[in-house]
Amino acid sequence: MSNYDTLGGARAWTIWTIATLFVIGGFAFSAAYSATSTAIAKDLNLTLAQVGILASVYTWALASVQIFSGAIMDRVGIRILPFVSVCVVVSAFGFANATSFSMLLLANGFMAIGGAFSFIGAGMVGGKWFGWHRFGIMFGLVQAAGAVGSFANQNVIRHAVESYGWSASLNGIAVFILAVSALMFVFIREPKLPGGAQLEWTGISQLVRDVFKALTRVVVRPHLWWNTLHGGMTFGTHLAVSLVWGPIFLTKAGMSTSDAVFTCSFTFIGMLVGCPLWVWVSERIKLNRPLAVYPTIAHACVLAFVIYNPSYASPLVFFLVGLCSASTTMNYPIAGALVPPSLIGAASSHVNTLQFFWTGVLMAAPGLALSGSGIWAMIAGTTGIDAANPSLENFQSAMLLLVFASIVGAIAGFVTKESFPSEANAKDREELDVSPQPVAVPAE
Repeated sequence: MSNYDTLGGARAWTIWTIATLFVIGGFAFSAAYSATSTAIAKDLNLTLAQVGILASVYTWALASVQIFSGAIMDRVGIRILPFVSVCVVVSAFGFANATSFSMLLLANGFMAIGGAFSFIGAGMVGGKWFGWHRFGIMFGLVQAAGAVGSFANQNVIRHAVESYGWSASLNGIAVFILAVSALMFVFIREPKLPGGAQLEWTGISQLVRDVFKALTRVVVRPHLWWNTLHGGMTFGTHLAVSLVWGPIFLTKAGMSTSDAVFTCSFTFIGMLVGCPLWVWVSERIKLNRPLAVYPTIAHACVLAFVIYNPSYASPLVFFLVGLCSASTTMNYPIAGALVPPSLIGAASSHVNTLQFFWTGVLMAAPGLALSGSGIWAMIAGTTGIDAANPSLENFQSAMLLLVFASIVGAIAGFVTKESFPSEANAKDREELDVSPQPVAVPAE
């Protein structure tokens, strides 16, 4: 009987499911902020600016760690995932039991260490256990699973907060993440394949050299930067709307907090459908760029419509917002097709890093515009407003910053070269260094 693993078999699905549950747990904790932010702000006396900044801190801290995570996993493998999951567990319990703004900031920053590896890690699990030719669709399924988890969580947590308070509700999610972390220690490992390689630790200095070498080879490719700008603007707008400013804006327009959270949660159902859909369509038509650009243009149009006409806000409209913003899932197969296989992790991290960097900016921007002063207020035309009681029109002006971001994303996607694998772009995927990786030895 062979000791080798079967790609796409039962073991592959088990490991992929556990890695994806790790993503769902992290997404769920982030998504819960839309339902808990009002209660947290009330209990801890937070300002609107602090609400936006708090959401941004995690994304900025994650972006700082994220740039290295994919390159590290390229070298040490996916077995690192259980160890970094401990950081998420500790910080989740810390956030759920925080008693001050500084404690919330610290917990968010620490969570980023583990969160930086979760999404890219699940994507790499899909590539390794299902074959790199399925990398794009498996990444889309990870993002779709995270979206449905976020939708369910938003609608469960909004009722839980009313009954048990935000701290108890978030502690429940932390317990779920703890259980997933335990499963990861038991199941997550590299696949054993004929002619494959066994990853072996060769020391921190060699790892640092390999990681920086990989990052250098990634950052010199200009089309990867255009691709990440599209991803950052699209993903950042999606999370800024669905997790923070969508519910707050709809509440200002007259909805109850519960109904506003429920309505905005349908952006995740749109993501659930859109993430695998756009990748599937791209594989059918053998083009990547149109599936990044056209949905993003539609995203800007739908978002502008609901901002100017909040009375039309409904689950269907926000489903369309999420469906269109799911074009961000195309950034991963695009990045993976612009680099050789040895750099897929580093290129994916480059995408995710810039996504979360711009998400941090876009989550904070509307709140800073509503402060009535500063550069964001000047851009939005809200300078000098009553920051203590902004009007609906002030909110509309601030929210238009997110529409402008989507337009920038569409332009960046259009500038990115067509990357669907073909003979015309095969040179992008050629290995520049064909020597054996220093961390790999032949598998027994």
